[in-house]
Amino acid sequence: MRIAVVTCYDQNDYVRAKTLRAAFAAAPGVQVTVVRNTHTGLLRYLEVPLKLLRLRFGALKTRPDAYVVTFRGYEMLAFLRLTGVRKPIVFDELVNIVEYYREHHVLREGTWPDALARKVYHWLLRGCKLILADTPQHAEYSAKTSNLPPKKFAVLPMAADETLFFPQKTLPARPFTVFYYGNGMVPLHGLQHVLEAAILLKGREDIHFNLVGGKQNAAEACAAAVQKGAHLTYEKWVDFSELPTRARQAGLCLGGPFGNTLQAQFVVTGKTVQFLACAAPVLVGRNQAGTMFTDRQNCLLVEPANPQVIADAITWAAAHPAELRAIAHDGRALYEREFSQAVINKRVARIIQEL
Repeated sequence: MRIAVVTCYDQNDYVRAKTLRAAFAAAPGVQVTVVRNTHTGLLRYLEVPLKLLRLRFGALKTRPDAYVVTFRGYEMLAFLRLTGVRKPIVFDELVNIVEYYREHHVLREGTWPDALARKVYHWLLRGCKLILADTPQHAEYSAKTSNLPPKKFAVLPMAADETLFFPQKTLPARPFTVFYYGNGMVPLHGLQHVLEAAILLKGREDIHFNLVGGKQNAAEACAAAVQKGAHLTYEKWVDFSELPTRARQAGLCLGGPFGNTLQAQFVVTGKTVQFLACAAPVLVGRNQAGTMFTDRQNCLLVEPANPQVIADAITWAAAHPAELRAIAHDGRALYEREFSQAVINKRVARIIQEL
């Protein structure tokens, strides 16, 4: 079976895309063709469709029997639908676009733009053989929002890039370091609650926060927290390959989500999965999707949007290094059971049977 895995995103080697490419390529009897952009600007919206057309109308022996459209591929899904592709399409949704609009207060539920967006999105998804979601809760929400049968959805959890994120004995940083990173620092992450927790811990000089990522508003928020006494170092960017080292050296990693938003209820964050893969102790925000997490067993688990409980959990962690090591060990075991590439490969093999 020939499968084209299609990516059109400014981060064309985003972890989720790499995970899917590897999983489909590992399936017996499957030949994968990776179609992805080299341009990261607007030219990618011309580049990838042209590549798809060449593949689709090229030599018979290379034409795909199915297409897999990876995360943030809404435009390529629309292109395949509008050009009348008759082969099965698997869409890695991850984030329902209506959910995204509501999360960022772009569209208000019940208005005519919201109704129009839902109709258009329903049409896009209706033409897919399968829609991939990262959690059962996300799949249920998307099916309801998009007015589609639940059987159209398959759950494929997030995984880490296991060439980078793996256990390794490392001397912990001193003072006790709390590590937190994010690319966009979107509302579900709840950065403001982390910063308020750091301010609450300003009397603890033995606890230091290291925050990485985000845009100018994140930098300004971190600077304001430092002005209020937080022991915090902010970095706008570090190379992705350095993140596992930071995680292993940290006393505690913050996985979240700590925001009290719609989307925060449905996700296990990518950073949480990466920290678990490193056997690093992780602080997780309680939500509907995190049923596999147990407080002080495989993680530290806190209520979201509550700086005081975040601060209390960090204080406990700093005082209990032995218990934290056991938690990190069980967290790695959880990763292997629920999120590993091997788990993804098995689920993808079942998806291929459906195709």
